[in-house]
Amino acid sequence: MSKKEIIENNTPETSETVTTEKKQGKLKTFFKSRKTKRGTIATAITAVFICLIVLLNYVTGLLTERFPSLQFDMTSSQSYQLQKDTTEYISRLKNDVTAYVLARESTFKSGMNAGSGAQYFVQADKLLKKMDAASDKLTVKFIDLSANPTFTGKYKNIDWNSQNAQNLIIVDAGDSYTALSLEDCFEYNTDDYSYTGTYTYTGTKIEQAVVTGILDVTTENKIGVDFITGSGEEKDTYTSFMTLLKQNAYATKEINLTTQKLRKSSKIAVLYAPTVDLSKEAAKKLSDWLDNSGEKGKNLIYIPMDVKTETPNLDAILEEYGLEVTDGMAFCRSDKYVIQNNYMFLTDYNNDTYTSSLKDSSIPTIVYNTRDIKIKDKNLAKPLLSVESDVGVIPFSVDPSEFKSEDDIQKYIKKSINPAAIGTRTASDKSSNIAVFGSPYMFTSTFLSTSSYNNANYIVNFCNTVTNRGDMGITINSAGVDDKELGITSTATVNAVGTIFIGVIPLIILIIGLVIFIRRRIK
Repeated sequence: MSKKEIIENNTPETSETVTTEKKQGKLKTFFKSRKTKRGTIATAITAVFICLIVLLNYVTGLLTERFPSLQFDMTSSQSYQLQKDTTEYISRLKNDVTAYVLARESTFKSGMNAGSGAQYFVQADKLLKKMDAASDKLTVKFIDLSANPTFTGKYKNIDWNSQNAQNLIIVDAGDSYTALSLEDCFEYNTDDYSYTGTYTYTGTKIEQAVVTGILDVTTENKIGVDFITGSGEEKDTYTSFMTLLKQNAYATKEINLTTQKLRKSSKIAVLYAPTVDLSKEAAKKLSDWLDNSGEKGKNLIYIPMDVKTETPNLDAILEEYGLEVTDGMAFCRSDKYVIQNNYMFLTDYNNDTYTSSLKDSSIPTIVYNTRDIKIKDKNLAKPLLSVESDVGVIPFSVDPSEFKSEDDIQKYIKKSINPAAIGTRTASDKSSNIAVFGSPYMFTSTFLSTSSYNNANYIVNFCNTVTNRGDMGITINSAGVDDKELGITSTATVNAVGTIFIGVIPLIILIIGLVIFIRRRIK
């Protein structure tokens, strides 16, 4: 081999080759270094931790969706929790009941094209799922009618075609079923709907509506309640009372006593604030119905007007039961009882027979513009509600605005008043009752729909007691959404919260971990 060839074969390495080999050597050294190994382990642990967080959030979401009882309600008003009465009632169901919600669940939760207030549908969805979970006898299913056009065929007694048909939920107990409308299940601004045709929802009644439906389809031999008309009664004034009884599975019906007779099968008749006296013929019909051919077993609930009304025929019937409606308006001046003014005040229970089954007898009833019910015969009549603290009655002929001194008021002070009383006539151990409640306002939605007063519970319990129905009553209040707390109030919020906890938070943790790792390497 020539000298030239030897020199060519032994040409030194190029600078590029040397640089590459040096980099490879540094990488090998880097990966073999103690810091790198420790950093890799730390990164792996961080990655595993993040994966566990993501997995935990995902599994938690699945579990709370599958088992609604695991969900925590952090709203101050417990907007997403079932009321105690609902849970107790549903847990005791003996019949299999299915509540069919006539919409896709996604459509339902998004508010079903609501103008505003879609958050109440999210709330309703959660309440329905908790009702489903509260009993193995109750099942909630969502039915898309467009995908199941034959579904309505089974329910022939339900109006599906008219413009007024707003069927939202079908409560089905097999042999019996009922339809719940949109208006039954949600509160909305009727003026907005009348003018714009869009729904502005203000609350959900889904819980009480479904419970009412279940009571309706599972209660056999419903007790009849006849609301007497024909003496100037205004239906709008007693609608809330009628609705309350319907919600507790009473079969209500309006009966014009001028042209009709009270149903023999009914056990309760209601005469609500008549503006004129009963005719002699109507009074005889009522008296004969109460006597029931000597069999008794009937009950009249009478609520007089809060203004002077001449009712001699009706007064004669009350007198037979030891009762009289006192002329004038009752007032109270005790701070213990007065709520807003001297004519709106709380009352005490005065008859254990009608309070022993109350769920909470510590909650009082409230009256407004009440008459005082006088006990004329103590052998026949007893108080139901009373007040014995700085009370009195001002006759309708007296104008209290003309009082000039304390002496003007003192002459009308009484030892006690009875905003409600009951008279009983008995024959052969069978009884009929007349209960007089002096305040027509205590039966209005204002006082029946609030849990702060016991009006609704007391009235239902009273009706159950006089009809020997037992403790079947259940009163459920409408539910609102407490926007100031942590409740989920819209579908968008649900999605946002899910994105934050499942995606954003783990990503932030990963970025922070990488930043810390890189900064430590640089140092």
